Amino acid sequence: MLKKLVRRAEKDWLNLAPFIGIGCPGKIEADGSIDRGAQNLPGNWESERFNLLAATAEAIASIGEHEVEIVMHNDAVVQGLSEVPFMSDVERWGVLTLGTGLGNARFTNRPQPNGKK
Repeated sequence: MLKKLVRRAEKDWLNLAPFIGIGCPGKIEADGSIDRGAQNLPGNWESERFNLLAATAEAIASIGEHEVEIVMHNDAVVQGLSEVPFMSDVERWGVLTLGTGLGNARFTNRPQPNGKK
């Protein structure tokens, strides 16, 4: 699907950033493997023989002339990070995800050295 979307963007003369961000349920290890928490996804995503990050990098190594950077993290954390620009006026907030499982993340705005959040 991603390959098809990249080809479509190229056909439509759209310049894509060479970046793929993946939000996935479960405990994501540094190497991109899923330790646990992906049991609601079809197939065995927690298998030692499957690594979504590596499979994506193999499928889409570059976009245009640029090597693709791929980052994968827990879906609840990704959702919370997407809200950071809009949450500067609160001290703490949280995210609860329901769907492929139950996930949560908690965030705290810390005062910056200049006194701003």
